[in-house]
Amino acid sequence: MLASVVVLALALGAYAYFFKGDFGRLSELTAFQPPGWRRRYGVWIAKSWLLFAAPALIGLALLGKLDAVVVMPAAFLPLAQQAGYPAPILGEGIAIGLIAGSLIGAGWTLVRRRKGKPPAMLGDFSTLLPRDRSEGWLAAASAISAGITEELYFRLLLPLAIAGVTGSAAAGFVVAAILFALAHRYQRWLGVIATGLVGVLFAYLYLQSGVLWVAMAVHAAVDLNGMVVRPALAGMLRRTD
Repeated sequence: MLASVVVLALALGAYAYFFKGDFGRLSELTAFQPPGWRRRYGVWIAKSWLLFAAPALIGLALLGKLDAVVVMPAAFLPLAQQAGYPAPILGEGIAIGLIAGSLIGAGWTLVRRRKGKPPAMLGDFSTLLPRDRSEGWLAAASAISAGITEELYFRLLLPLAIAGVTGSAAAGFVVAAILFALAHRYQRWLGVIATGLVGVLFAYLYLQSGVLWVAMAVHAAVDLNGMVVRPALAGMLRRTD
């Protein structure tokens, strides 16, 4: 119990520090647009590993649950069984769903490009979009980092620590989903709602499969599609010399 309280305090402190200042307000994010925004990708990636991944691994070690990275914790099993666990890891089904969704999004983006419109967004994350190909690579690295680090934190560490304090894994996933959604408040309320729902999907995939990398892979794919693929199709990534 005491270990869970300490780990939860560590996790919430890291969360608060990550999203303070320019990472929490759209106006300040916009202020770091050219010429300074390119450096912010690197800062964001570094902070995600230092303040999400590192606290997750340290917290799991303190709880004696470092193996939870590859083996679902026993505390999650009752809730996971309600989600259909142990379900087979339907790699083909997930891949087909991602491809189908990406193709639909790509087609819609091309239609909007012909009309002179930017890609459609659920929320406003235009300040995060790359403006040239060199930034495109940084945006891709940011998307992949988010898929790994945020799933370690929001789908594993937070629910596990909260379950250790409250005795309820469901409470852990609910609180984690709310904090995940609020972390995207710079995208305005539509973005908060959209990311909240997507976070619930990531949690469901994790609980149903029992494998965290499934949620990581889907999270990274969703971010890559929104931050790199659709901007590229929309002609937003100009050539760099």
